[in-house]
Amino acid sequence: MHRIVFTLILLSFFWTAKGQQDSLAMNELEKNKQIIYYDSLTFVQYQNQDFKALIKTAKKAEQSGITFPYLYYRKAIAYYELKNYAKAAKYYEKTLKYMPDDLFLKGSLYLAYLLSGQNIKTELLAKTLPKSSQELLGYRLPLVNFVHISGGYTFSDNNEKLRNKIANLDTINQYQDMILGGVTVGFNLSSRVKLNVSYNLFTSKFERFAQNNLKQNNFLSQHQFNLGTEIYLNHNFSIGFVGGFYAIEKNHKSTAQTSGNAAVYGKKWRISSSKSTDYNFSALVFLSKRFTYLMPEISFAYSDFAFSNQFHSTIQLTYFPLGNLNFYGNTSATLILDNNKNRPRNAVFSQKIGVRLFGKMWLDGMVSVGNHLNYITERSFVVYDTYDPIKFISSLSLSYYFKKITLSATYSWTQREGWALTNYYTELLMYKYNNHLINLGLKWNF
Repeated sequence: MHRIVFTLILLSFFWTAKGQQDSLAMNELEKNKQIIYYDSLTFVQYQNQDFKALIKTAKKAEQSGITFPYLYYRKAIAYYELKNYAKAAKYYEKTLKYMPDDLFLKGSLYLAYLLSGQNIKTELLAKTLPKSSQELLGYRLPLVNFVHISGGYTFSDNNEKLRNKIANLDTINQYQDMILGGVTVGFNLSSRVKLNVSYNLFTSKFERFAQNNLKQNNFLSQHQFNLGTEIYLNHNFSIGFVGGFYAIEKNHKSTAQTSGNAAVYGKKWRISSSKSTDYNFSALVFLSKRFTYLMPEISFAYSDFAFSNQFHSTIQLTYFPLGNLNFYGNTSATLILDNNKNRPRNAVFSQKIGVRLFGKMWLDGMVSVGNHLNYITERSFVVYDTYDPIKFISSLSLSYYFKKITLSATYSWTQREGWALTNYYTELLMYKYNNHLINLGLKWNF
């Protein structure tokens, strides 16, 4: 009896194991059939250049658990041909795991990185390529990366015509037209470390009108020096530090209430003005990470403009919804804290959009709202330590890209806030005025 039971148990195990083997064999056969099917179908779609259908087929195969190297390869090519370079790079990367020595594949991946703005990965991949491949792709790593020169003129309506419209004017300080220019040089210290050095000069026309006479008419200047570095880390992270030094020639203006003949005038306002040069500095540190379509960044900055200390905290998000550089957006928000009790905390919100118009012509637009007094942006290379606070900024920029040279023209409108004393120095009048900037730039890439 025991022998019969034992025999039955052995037979049960045998048939179970055999059934499992037959089932695995059937599953493997079915999987091979599906691989052959999707391989053949995607190859035909690739030959017919039906890239949208190829991507749909590849997605369906992946959802069914079917993957193989040439499925990734063809899907990457399809995304590349549809100009979604960010997604193309993702699938070139997957293919590279199976074909690590394929130089043509690496070259395609390099171009996908480059055309989707993934600068970190572009540099690191190029470093691994042989010299022949680097030359074929046009990759070089010179010490000087680029030189950018710009210059412009700001037209202001904060002039004699405006002050003549102010009734009972006693005193007004007016910051008017401005001439500006600068140069920035970028250096490649290595494939992972970049250094930018910048110098800018701003010269503003200044007029002080008091007691029905023009008391001062001269120019105030500002020299700005910036030094910034960016370090590429693994996993698409980058960190950086930027320092700024400023020599600012100012006509300081201040007001205070004084006792007057209350029966006639009430309280009066007294204005004092003095010209001097202030020396200030700023420091900024940032951290960013690039994802397929997104690049978030956070930065913290400090500055000591206008005899006080400012602390800045900025979060921003750059996005490439099409997976290429033909359309992008950048949204940022900054909180500015000032230890001067007369300057409350300010918030600045900015939105940028860039689009390729045609050929090598790009259009970039920007709107920024909030009190921009001592506002730091563009990783500290642009600082609004203006004489009068800016309340609103809008700009449009046209850029044309040659092989190594980029020419750009920018128009910017800013609304600023000034103030004046009226009615025998008894009233402080706040008023708005506009500045219009025309700026030209030339960038030479080495």
